[in-house]
Amino acid sequence: MSSLWGSSKVRYSALPTSDTGSDDMYQHKDRESLDFSSAFSYKSAFTYSKVLPPYVQEKRTYSPPLATRVCSKLVIILSYLFVLLTFPITGWIAIKSIEQFERLVVFRLGRLQEPKGPGMVFVLPFVDKWRRVDMRTRAFNVPPQQILTSDGAAISIGATVYHRITDVTLSIASIQDLNHSIRVLGQTVLLSLISQHSLTSLNTYKQNLNEQIQKELNKATQSWGVEVSRVELSEVTVIQESTPMSAEKVGGILGQLAGQMTGGGTPQANWIQSLIGASSGMQPVLLPPSNTPIPAAVPRRDTPTTTTLAVTPDELMAMITPILNVELVQNVDAIYVFHITGENGGTYYLDLKTGSGTVGRGNHPTCKPDVELTMSSDDMQAIFYGQLRPFVAYMSGQLLLEGDRDVAMRLDRVVARLQEAKC
Repeated sequence: MSSLWGSSKVRYSALPTSDTGSDDMYQHKDRESLDFSSAFSYKSAFTYSKVLPPYVQEKRTYSPPLATRVCSKLVIILSYLFVLLTFPITGWIAIKSIEQFERLVVFRLGRLQEPKGPGMVFVLPFVDKWRRVDMRTRAFNVPPQQILTSDGAAISIGATVYHRITDVTLSIASIQDLNHSIRVLGQTVLLSLISQHSLTSLNTYKQNLNEQIQKELNKATQSWGVEVSRVELSEVTVIQESTPMSAEKVGGILGQLAGQMTGGGTPQANWIQSLIGASSGMQPVLLPPSNTPIPAAVPRRDTPTTTTLAVTPDELMAMITPILNVELVQNVDAIYVFHITGENGGTYYLDLKTGSGTVGRGNHPTCKPDVELTMSSDDMQAIFYGQLRPFVAYMSGQLLLEGDRDVAMRLDRVVARLQEAKC
C-alpha cells in the first residue's frame, strides 16, 4: 500500500439470481453492490522482494556498487594503455588465434564475457583469464561393468559414448570437471538401465537400449552445455547364465508326472492337470469336490539326495595351502583378509602378493590387505567349492567387501585353481 493511512475500498457484488441473458442483472449492478471498505488501512513494516527463484533458463543481471564499477573501469583503461605502450611485446600475449572449431571463454576481473572466436581474438594481459574450448565431437569408453540382470544373470558390459559441447559458457561456468562428470554419469546410467533388463532383451533390443541410455544422459548433460550424440553398447560377456524355471518347463514336468499316474483319470492326475493350466497362464479349471484328499507332495524315488559336508574355515585354508605357488601369486597379486561370521568364525588372511603365497589365522603380520571380505562360514564354503560366484555373492549382499571390487573378484582365479587340484 502506498501510504500509511491511505484508503482501500473493497466492493463485492451479490450473485445474480436471474438468467445470464437477463438485463435486470446489469441494470441493478451498482445498486446491489455492497461496500466493505475499511475505515482504516495499514502498511506493513516489512518489504517483500519480487525476485524470482534462480531457475535454469532465467537471465539474471548483477549491478555492482559504484565504487566497484569505477575501480574496474580504471583497471581496464590502465591495462589498455599498458598494451598500447608496450605493443610490440605484449602483442604476442594479447592476440590469440582461435580455430573454427574452438571458442574462447573469457573472465574479465572475474566477470564472464561473451564467447570469442573463431579468428583473431584480443585479450587483456593480467586482467583476463581465458580458457580454450574444443567443440568437436569426442568419445570416451565406459569400462566393462559387472552387472546382475533382472533374470539373475551375471554379465560384464561396457559402452562407448560420443558427445560434443554445444554451449561453451555452460560447459565452463556450470560444472567444475566436465569430462570426469560425464564419465561418472555414463557409468551410473549404464548400471541403472542394464540391471532392469533380462539377458535375452539385452541381445534382442540392443539398439533400443542405446537410444534409451542416450536419452537419459542428455537429460542431465543439457544443463552442462553438452549433447550426447551417440551411445554404443559393447558385446555382452556372460559371467553366469540365468537359470529361471519357465512356465513351459514347469508345465512339461507336471505333464510327465500326470502321465505316469495310473489310469490318467485319478484325482491326483486331475489335480496336476489343473496345475499345468495355471502354470501356462490359462485360467485353471475348477474341479468338482472329491472325497479323495489331494496329495501334499509327490515324493521323488529315483533322485538321490546329496548333501555337502560342512567344512570349517581352518580346513578350507588348509586346502588352499597346497595350491599356492609363484604363478598364482603373479596372477592374483593381492592380499585378502576374511572376516568369517557364525559358527567356527574368525579372521584369516590369504597372501597372494609376496613370495609363493601364505595363509594364516588373524590379520596379516606385516602388510596391509588390499581387500577385506566379510561373509558367513557357509558362504565361504560355497565360494571355495565353486557353488557360489564371488560377484553373485557380492551383488546379493552375502559378501561384504572393503577395498577394490575388481581385486576382490580375482578370488575366482583361486577357486578355479582349487577345482583343478581336486580333479
